[in-house]
Amino acid sequence: MSFSSKIKDELLNKQNIEPCCSLAEMYGLLLFSKAFSKREMFLNTENESIALKYQQVTERLSGQKIDVIKSPSGKCKVSVDNERDRVRILEAFGLSGQERSRRINWSNISNDCCFGSFLRGVFLACGTLNDPEKSYHLELSVPYSLKNDLIRILEEVELKPKEIKRNNNFLLYFKDSEEILTLLTVMGANDAVLEYMGVKIYKDIRNNVNRRTNFESANFDRTVNAAIRQQQAIEKLKKEGKFNTLPTELKEIAVLRLENPDMSLKQIGEALNPPLSRSGVNHRLQKIIDLAE
Repeated sequence: MSFSSKIKDELLNKQNIEPCCSLAEMYGLLLFSKAFSKREMFLNTENESIALKYQQVTERLSGQKIDVIKSPSGKCKVSVDNERDRVRILEAFGLSGQERSRRINWSNISNDCCFGSFLRGVFLACGTLNDPEKSYHLELSVPYSLKNDLIRILEEVELKPKEIKRNNNFLLYFKDSEEILTLLTVMGANDAVLEYMGVKIYKDIRNNVNRRTNFESANFDRTVNAAIRQQQAIEKLKKEGKFNTLPTELKEIAVLRLENPDMSLKQIGEALNPPLSRSGVNHRLQKIIDLAE
């Protein structure tokens, strides 16, 4: 089961306490399904549980039997085929069927408590969420006529989606994990929030460890390369008979470097008498390299 399907299963089991919230959830589910008008009204989905939910809602509002048709590939279509039934459902949401385009009827989201229920219905109808192990990405595929209305509702809960056009629909999407967690919380997907947070924390820790490891590895590489260069410079001075002409303070550091190729600059400085700072050791070794060059 995909992460998105698991969340939708949780949302399907969420119970609304207030009647207004139940209405808002049903409205979100039907309004953002494939078609919602006097001419046609249906939902296409690969999730059989959502198809059954749509069936229950439309049967409850129309008072008629609605069939779920499942294709050999596993896709489900739930269609309200009778125009009279479609009009009855529209009227349940304060619509006449004469509307020129799909827009949100705000009277169906009458209270602040309804926003979460409405968005839950919307997500069930047209939302997907990637597994956070792979990427942070939640999207809602919506008709153009509903895009701006839905953005307004998301802004009511302090969310600002990005948008992109795909075919005849618009995608409103989030890539920020905190915004995704906020939306999941608003919709009431509490188990999903905990799981998502767990994955996010684990990924953050893993990424921090990787960054630290890469940083330390890069530092180690630089240290090794610098030590090799220093040793090569000292060996060159020896080969050319110039080693013994070095000032005492340079010769002392040169001997320590040759005898201890793995020592850091700080360790070399601590081994000197009197001790020398890391920058002081680096300065003297650089002087040896300049002489060799």
